Amino acid sequence: MNKIKGIILIICFIGSIRIANAQQTIFNVPSADVTPKDVLFLQHESQFRAWNPGSFWAGTHYAAYGVGHNTDLDVTLMNLNAPNSHNMSLGVGFKSAFPIFPKNETCRTREIKVTVGSEVLIPMQNNGVGNWSYAHISGRLPKLNTRLTSGISVGTRQIYGTNCPVSFIAAIEQPITKKLNIIGDWFSGNNNTYGYLITGISYVLPKDSCLYLGYQIPNNVNNGKSGFVVELATLIPCKGDKKKDAGENQKIIANTLKDNNEATLNK
Repeated sequence: MNKIKGIILIICFIGSIRIANAQQTIFNVPSADVTPKDVLFLQHESQFRAWNPGSFWAGTHYAAYGVGHNTDLDVTLMNLNAPNSHNMSLGVGFKSAFPIFPKNETCRTREIKVTVGSEVLIPMQNNGVGNWSYAHISGRLPKLNTRLTSGISVGTRQIYGTNCPVSFIAAIEQPITKKLNIIGDWFSGNNNTYGYLITGISYVLPKDSCLYLGYQIPNNVNNGKSGFVVELATLIPCKGDKKKDAGENQKIIANTLKDNNEATLNK
């Protein structure tokens, strides 16, 4: 019965959201992209394995609101799983991405940034209060425009399943066309629920939609099982006069992914 409820929840969520071009994580590693000011970002991620042994579904629901100054405020419902993880938590926090030497043409063109973020993890299943914090540096390579990300992540058992002092995080985003990216990310560690290498693609669909597909490989049998990853996302403008600001907001939304694809391909 619990598995059926979980499946119904995910179907209802996917069916209810309006999808647009956006990306605030690569797969699990937070990206250097920040939600534009006065825009609400929504994202759903499903990690699943439909075959035995070890079939599972793990859902993460993420929302962010852009407040300007290279910062957004975040809320994340994590570890909504089947079978039950008994570790579901609601994370409340922020993410900020700061360009390094923004007046320097090379640093600006190569999008060199330092990104930091933190969430207080509020227990949803009597699993105690925890924290997740991270910091990384990112930038794009010349000519190829590959964005590389590298940093550290610190989290408690409410996110990792076990207290994990420090994890190394890394990611790669390679634009192929104006619509297609090859992406991948990795968390280190051999005994936490985030210790996976995930590789896949992101693809821009018609009507401002975007789909992310990947496959996860655990670092160790203690991390969990291999499986598929699917993400859907949307950006919703929240400024007061919707009619007056519609054109401006649509430009902001359209440019969110364009900056990572078309613009980088032309550098």
